[in-house]
Amino acid sequence: MPATRRHLDRDAKREEILDAAETLMLRAGYHATSMAAIAQRAGVANNAVYWYFASKDDLLAAILDRRLERATAEVPGLATGSLEERLRALLAQLDQVAILAACVHERAGHSEAVAATHRAFHATVERMLSDGFCDAGLDPAEARCASGAVMAMIDGIHLHDGERDSDERDRVVLWAVDRMLEARTLTPSA
Repeated sequence: MPATRRHLDRDAKREEILDAAETLMLRAGYHATSMAAIAQRAGVANNAVYWYFASKDDLLAAILDRRLERATAEVPGLATGSLEERLRALLAQLDQVAILAACVHERAGHSEAVAATHRAFHATVERMLSDGFCDAGLDPAEARCASGAVMAMIDGIHLHDGERDSDERDRVVLWAVDRMLEARTLTPSA
């Protein structure tokens, strides 16, 4: 069974590199984290990181993909709670990676791996929010528009307000969502 063992060792080492990169990037940011520092923290040779990840952008994309997968599976309320619970869970998760927000948008213009991860993130989150808006009474088309608007607002807050107060941000986002839902009840149905 040497092939199986080698595969397990490769998967374990890949996870160790991801763990090291995530820790460093969330502490110092993407640009301040070198591949050499990631290799050192993971306990591998500098060039070994490239055996697992073709580039630093591929490593960033893998970190973000893994975080989204884990959050979707493990965070209470993110996929199944009320609209407010989904929003609060999403915002809390985004706070954990806020240091990478601007970098993801910037790198998406240069890296298909980061761009694909960013598109997948938006599609997943907008689907979760759209489901929440439907549960709150919006029809599917309105729910998709509302979820897109909320994500644009959240992106803007994370990109342009580095000194934001999370409680104030939550209040603003939830206020906007309440206005969206109130507008639905004020307009006659077709």
